[in-house]
Amino acid sequence: MTPHDARYDVAGAHGTIAPQIDEGHLDDRSDADDDVEKGRIRFPNRLYGRDRELEVLQNIYEGLIHGACTDSEDEGEGGEQLNGKEVGEGQSAGPQSPLSNPYAGSRVVFLSGYSGVGKSALIKEFVQRCQRKHGASGTPILHASGKYTEKRSATTPFSAIGEALESLAMRLLRERLAQSGDAKGIEKSSAHEMCASVRSRIRESELVGPGTEGNPILRGTFPGLAPLLDGPEEDESRRSNQSRDELERATLGDELRDSSAAHPSMTAIKECTREVLSIICGCLKLPLIVFLDDLQWGDEASMDLLGYLLSGHGLCNIMFICAYRSNEVDEEHAFATLMENISKARTGEGSSLPDTVTTMDLFSLPPEAIAHFIADCVKKDEPGDVAELAEVVYQKTMGNIFFVRQALEELVRKNVLFYDLMCFEWRWVVSKVELGNYLSDDVVETVTGKIRELSADIQYLLIVMAYVPNTLSVALLDALMNNGAQAYDQDQIRDLLKEASEEGMLLFSVESGNYVLAHDRIREASIEFASEKNQDDLLLHISDVLLNQAWDPEMEWCLFAAADLLYGLPPDKTDHVDLAKLSLRVAGIARRKGASLKEHELLLKALKSLETSGFVWKDYTLTYEIYSALIVSEYSLGSYDKARLAIEEVLNHAKTLDEKLVAHEHRMLCKADESRDYAQGVEEGVKILNLYGYNIPNSPTKACMMKEEAKLKVAMRNRRYSCLCDLPVVDVPILVLFTHVEKYAFFSSKDNILRILAWKAIECSLKYGIDRNFPRILALLGGSLAKEGKVKASYEVGNVALALAEKIQDDKEKCAFARMTCYSAVVCQIQPFRTTIEGLHQCYKDLKLAGSPEIALGSFLSYCLSYFAAGLELGPILDSKLYLVEGYCRDVDRMSFLVTFQMCHQFALNLRKRSERPTELEGEAFHETEILNAMSGPGRKMALRDSSSYRLQLAFVFWDEATMAEMLRRLESYPLTDVIVARLHNRLCFTGLAAIALGRSQGNASFQKLGSQCMSYFAHLSKQGSVNARPVHLFMLALKKPNREAFQEAIDACAEAKFVHLEAMAAERYASLLKNENDMSMANDFLATAYWRYRDWGADAKASSLVEEHEFLKHCKRRSAIDIASDASERVKASKQGNTLTASIRNSLMGRRKVLTDKASGTE
Repeated sequence: MTPHDARYDVAGAHGTIAPQIDEGHLDDRSDADDDVEKGRIRFPNRLYGRDRELEVLQNIYEGLIHGACTDSEDEGEGGEQLNGKEVGEGQSAGPQSPLSNPYAGSRVVFLSGYSGVGKSALIKEFVQRCQRKHGASGTPILHASGKYTEKRSATTPFSAIGEALESLAMRLLRERLAQSGDAKGIEKSSAHEMCASVRSRIRESELVGPGTEGNPILRGTFPGLAPLLDGPEEDESRRSNQSRDELERATLGDELRDSSAAHPSMTAIKECTREVLSIICGCLKLPLIVFLDDLQWGDEASMDLLGYLLSGHGLCNIMFICAYRSNEVDEEHAFATLMENISKARTGEGSSLPDTVTTMDLFSLPPEAIAHFIADCVKKDEPGDVAELAEVVYQKTMGNIFFVRQALEELVRKNVLFYDLMCFEWRWVVSKVELGNYLSDDVVETVTGKIRELSADIQYLLIVMAYVPNTLSVALLDALMNNGAQAYDQDQIRDLLKEASEEGMLLFSVESGNYVLAHDRIREASIEFASEKNQDDLLLHISDVLLNQAWDPEMEWCLFAAADLLYGLPPDKTDHVDLAKLSLRVAGIARRKGASLKEHELLLKALKSLETSGFVWKDYTLTYEIYSALIVSEYSLGSYDKARLAIEEVLNHAKTLDEKLVAHEHRMLCKADESRDYAQGVEEGVKILNLYGYNIPNSPTKACMMKEEAKLKVAMRNRRYSCLCDLPVVDVPILVLFTHVEKYAFFSSKDNILRILAWKAIECSLKYGIDRNFPRILALLGGSLAKEGKVKASYEVGNVALALAEKIQDDKEKCAFARMTCYSAVVCQIQPFRTTIEGLHQCYKDLKLAGSPEIALGSFLSYCLSYFAAGLELGPILDSKLYLVEGYCRDVDRMSFLVTFQMCHQFALNLRKRSERPTELEGEAFHETEILNAMSGPGRKMALRDSSSYRLQLAFVFWDEATMAEMLRRLESYPLTDVIVARLHNRLCFTGLAAIALGRSQGNASFQKLGSQCMSYFAHLSKQGSVNARPVHLFMLALKKPNREAFQEAIDACAEAKFVHLEAMAAERYASLLKNENDMSMANDFLATAYWRYRDWGADAKASSLVEEHEFLKHCKRRSAIDIASDASERVKASKQGNTLTASIRNSLMGRRKVLTDKASGTE
């Protein structure tokens, strides 16, 4: 070989003149010697033309950091949460308080834009910038993301929300953080501390902690949260102790439970989801970012949950970003309605509230940004160097960045845009017109062309993944891709996944280790490419694999995907009976997840499959199960006519009366609910029960009642009701009907029918055992007895109902209903109101979680009324609870309850805050005139009764005789009965006090009569031992016949019962009497007592008015006032004793005089 001669070396030249040198620096690829890589275009990993949008997002995030929720003190027992914090004693929910804007700690961004415009890329860059700015200090920034798919029928309810929560759970685990790219700059100790804090808070939660009702609800709805709820160690231990067969049997058992079984309500799912998010956010130093994409495809259950999370209260330190395709969401779209509702809820009526909702429209990139992007792609220094190419690409793509990428790749595939190996640069040699001819106008066609250029193995991989809407693991892909004709091992699959990812077709999830198609257009193109050949056998194989994977609760999404694939096949390819069974199974899962519309859709598909097979009622069990589930579904959706069709089908074909029970029950419910007439419900219910041989008359006579009562005594064998507590808990399905009919009878005042129903239910229970509905039946019997004034009998029945409720605590709804009825209609006749308050509040929580909003709100109403009747403090705690329950009324669309609670709220505010017209319910919470004028019928009548009762109490407190007289005239026509004892107590208490006072001062006979009627009610209860009635009765007696002894006795009774409000009023009325007697010293003493008792009650407005009238109260000391009042009490007692002694001496002297006179007469 000729030796090298350095004289001929020419730097930079190639060939034989000089040795080849590495010129990789001229081409920025490290593998520049690979001609294949040189010819593949690479896209820059940066964002173009989005600086303004990024700045907006960063400003929102920074504002959230600096405007975090104001900490609040712990409220203590019975507290509610607002913005994730407890509302404390020192806080107010007034206009200047942080609580006046409950959304201050969260932000919502609605991000719109066409498909491929770069919404996901924008959010990815935003998160990375936040991490670079704040994460370097060791404080992690958590973010979670989820994406909906166009194949809604193939996905589980809450698919994207579940995906986001799963990614959040994985990010919180220290081991995952340490392995992920997001862990860069995050200290392990910080991540571990955060994860430990979240787990600790979850364990302490009364709603979602271990052993609580919410924990299994979250597991069932969002299986991806399981590692966070019990930790990976406990979860692995639990799974290792159960075989696959055991898990599969348990799962199937849950899904195939009969249609009447209880399932988590949507309310429970909402509350539990908010709770776990609130816990997580409360443990983070920096706000959580949650990104949900493609919400135009969100299911109805997701819309419901999102509406609650975004427009409700209780979340803090969180930023939601909701992206959607603007061209696919019109004004009637569900997501458009959701955005409007959230904006209204978070904006409020006051313009002073900070803006917590931002709407961003993401448009296509401008030509300059596209030119810059293309210049970077082809390694040109200036955008002007690619002006011609950029212009053509922009005209074809209109600046859509996804389309731009596909267009450039298409030009490379067609060798129009190529890498020149001689010049080491990207070039194109055709004219602008020719460039345009090489580009397709349809991006799906472009992507399909790209797929055709890929290897057959990658094409097959993309087709398989296109038919499955979820992210897929290598193990699952192994099962899906090996169908007999094709054979791959997992290493081969990993290589294919890597290659497809390099081609930009797939994305890899670091948290889950799974793969997913990079864009919906790729899925669309893959399916279009697959449709060129018959794929029926492949779809059958995929569905079989998915069904085999569904034994794991975390893989239940496979059932939805499999059912969707099978329904897409020709009729001759599937077994329609098996398909109907699968649909029924999947419908059960949808119902368990609160997706009522999806459940309904699947039940209809199941029925159609059965009809196609010709096995309707030939497969009796399956048909019966489908129709029974469909009855419940149609009724719950308010489709009463369609429900009746299914009901008739079951009634015509069911073999036994027991199998017709669900149909009969919903026949009655449809009739009663549609007409809103409880009497019709009673009539229909009695008719149905008589079919089952119970012989209940529609209009019971006295003889009939005596006969039925005698039957009960025989069955009871002269035992007390307490004997029922010894009976076992069993299932007696017929008692479901009894419960409904008795409830209708209770509210339509058909007390005789109610009593017969209860007696027959008792006889049935003595025969078979206690059904879970029985405590409710017994509680309603107690309420009916209470309405008739049979206090002792109702009290006995109520206590037994409460004892039986303890035996069914696992059924929260039935247990809470029984307790609520006893607390509100029975127990507080005798026991102090304050002893039932916490029980009623817990009933409200349980019933709310159980998805019974009507009964839950009734329980909270009883709570409020008992709170007022007990004279408890009217402070900010009550304000915050009323504020939250008003929001709940709006959420569940119970406007009549909303009006009632607004009245309660305004009543409390009138007592707490000074106003020019304290006896009118016009203020920040309620506008009586406006709202009552908008109402009509029975609803207006009841609202007028309640508002008049509140105004009468205010008039008595502020001693406005004109308003008292006006309200008394309003209330005269209402009956002196009520199903809620506390409401009746409050109304009759102040009706009686005002009527007696005005009747005496004005000589009004009708008022005197009304006062006497009210006093008789409290006198009767007092004789029965009522702690609540005695102080009221004594106060009325003192007003009827004013004297020192009567008032002192009334004041002492109020103090003993801890009725500070009545004690204050009685002391003030007593002071008025003492003034009239010119005993100013003692009058002042009792005015001071009244002043401090009003302050204790929280009636600051009234206390302030007393100070204005009596200036000496400004300097009054609490201790001295109490002592003086005590001394005054002693003086009254001493006076009383002195009068008694004087009378005794006088009688003795008179007796002696009589004896002496008689003796004198005898002597004579």
